[in-house]
Amino acid sequence: MRDDDKLVRQLSLVAYLMSQQRPVTADEIHEAVEGYGGMSDQAFLRRFYADRGEIEAMGLKLAVERPNEDPFQGDLYQLPAENYYLPQIDFTERELSALQTCLYLLEGQFAYAEPLRLALQHLTLGRPSPLDDHAARTVSVNLLGGDYSPEVAGHLSKIESAITRRKTIRFPYYSIGRDERSEREVDPYSLLYLGGNWYMVGLSHERGGLRIFRLSRIEGRITFKTRAEHDFPAPGELDLARYRNRPPWQFEDAVDEAVVRLSPTIAWWVEQMFSECGAFRTDDDGSALFTTEYGSARALLTWVLGLGPEAEVLEPATLREAAAAAVETVRERHSGDDLPSGQPAAPPAEPDAAAPAAPSPDKVVPAERFARLLALMTQLLAECGDAPTATLDAASVRAALNIDVGVLEDDLTLLNLINFGGGCYALYAQVEGDQIQVIKETYGDRFVRPARLSPLEAKALLWALEFIGDRLPTEADDALVSARHKVEAAIGQENLPGVEIGQAAVANTEVSAAINAAIRRDLVLDIEYWTPSRDELTPRAIEPHLLVNSRDAWYVVAFCRRARAQRTFRLDRIRGATVRDEAFTRRPEIARVEPDIAAGIGPTADETQRASVWCSPRVARWMVEEHASREHFADGSAVVEIPYRGENWVVKEVLKHQGDAVVLAPDALRRRVAGVAGRMGATYAARTRA
Repeated sequence: MRDDDKLVRQLSLVAYLMSQQRPVTADEIHEAVEGYGGMSDQAFLRRFYADRGEIEAMGLKLAVERPNEDPFQGDLYQLPAENYYLPQIDFTERELSALQTCLYLLEGQFAYAEPLRLALQHLTLGRPSPLDDHAARTVSVNLLGGDYSPEVAGHLSKIESAITRRKTIRFPYYSIGRDERSEREVDPYSLLYLGGNWYMVGLSHERGGLRIFRLSRIEGRITFKTRAEHDFPAPGELDLARYRNRPPWQFEDAVDEAVVRLSPTIAWWVEQMFSECGAFRTDDDGSALFTTEYGSARALLTWVLGLGPEAEVLEPATLREAAAAAVETVRERHSGDDLPSGQPAAPPAEPDAAAPAAPSPDKVVPAERFARLLALMTQLLAECGDAPTATLDAASVRAALNIDVGVLEDDLTLLNLINFGGGCYALYAQVEGDQIQVIKETYGDRFVRPARLSPLEAKALLWALEFIGDRLPTEADDALVSARHKVEAAIGQENLPGVEIGQAAVANTEVSAAINAAIRRDLVLDIEYWTPSRDELTPRAIEPHLLVNSRDAWYVVAFCRRARAQRTFRLDRIRGATVRDEAFTRRPEIARVEPDIAAGIGPTADETQRASVWCSPRVARWMVEEHASREHFADGSAVVEIPYRGENWVVKEVLKHQGDAVVLAPDALRRRVAGVAGRMGATYAARTRA
């Protein structure tokens, strides 16, 4: 009820300022606006300043002026029309279709789907948004991430509010690096989406510096530290590039420069994915030397060894020696019959009964009710047009806003209370059967045009456009790109929120365009594909059926004419693609695969095997977070089960842990790891002698 009163008061304040269209004093607001009457002067000013702050946080900025230098003369307040109305955007039919298809694809697969829905409601008010059926059938998206949950959605919503209001937050957190749980106090600056997981970047009071927190490791309620309006000043220029676009070995300040030899099989791929992380020198045979700065030697070795025999550290000598020692350790630990073991760990302690778990919220970040009420009011009044009344289909309105009957009726009740002062209301609306009856009041025309997007709506929209990018196989290749330019212009450069997303693994522009064209027109595609499980580049003729996104990568699901079966190809591993002038008939047996395709795993469960892998205390916590675990030991080590299809892939997964991961079974895989590590060790030894 208290929140309802605040919403009516804030919306009535907006309505009053919009109706006046002139500067007004605080006394006039106190006297005229619904909800402020009966307050003392001091209570009114306190409540008014708080309301003004929240309204401006929703993207509606009040103009404030002081008429003269007299300290006893109060400020004047106004909400100029240009500060309220969203600038007119002339979308083409193809752009509208692309935007609607974008929402359709992200439905249930995107944490910010509800604010996105509301943003599109503002942008396309009064215009039908046809769905691109072909694109909707041929693209599947999963942007929730492997550890996404209703709890993570709740954390996102709370942190979004804290960032907007500059509120210090407290929460219990599991630090996986130190393997400890503690209460943390943080000034949140930004949210970040990397590799299918959500993170918060903020100032840690305990550490006295900028830190990054994974939301799935927050183990309870997030609370505000104080009841003050703001707890910390705006952070100013915040460079998140070190978290967003840098590889793990460059997270820390550079300590040295490494030179890595890359075979012709993968040199092109490394240059495509990491061209901004160093310098490349490509030889005539396709091999390359990659020179890159690094701050963490272990992180760089993890990446290099994860490429298997196709990559070799050349310089500096200390790093090369460390790489040689690591592969020798892997070989030794996979030779012979001695397997790692340990004492079973004690059962986990019972959770503290005094710290109840946070209630389970919805699985998406909800749209702000203030913004939803403005959108609903605009929709109802726009339907009236020049007439004093209108009738709308209730089901269509509920579908557009994704709300049920009860929520719709509650929203209409609040809208009926919004007034412009002096008992003059915006509208009267109520549900009658399957319809909504609307009566437009005197100043109703003020709200016929949609309001500016709130920061959350703008962020959701730009995030969605960034996620989908140019990977929508529509008739107009650039429809989504041109729509984005128009959206950014309407929001205004000064109001654009930061879109903090890690780089997705995608193909180069030419390959992406060829794949989109082939899917859209059902044409055969010739590709050159790098298969990590065999470390080879092979030509394929494929019939592309679907584009699938999973976490931080895109895949094409196709019928492979070489394999004579359905296969899934990761876009960033396609070196080249050419569209044939040869149509194919879509095959009903090509199933719509679930968009959760991990590296090395095929589209069907019966194609996978499982490796039992012992993990040392150094890496066990991270491995357990990613894979199912069947045993935990007192020293912190654990045994995990890693699913795989190609042996080569899991061999590289083991190699990159530099001896801290040891295959226990199957025996054939264990011998394979030892053999590959032995050959890599021999290469390091031979080149060193030379």
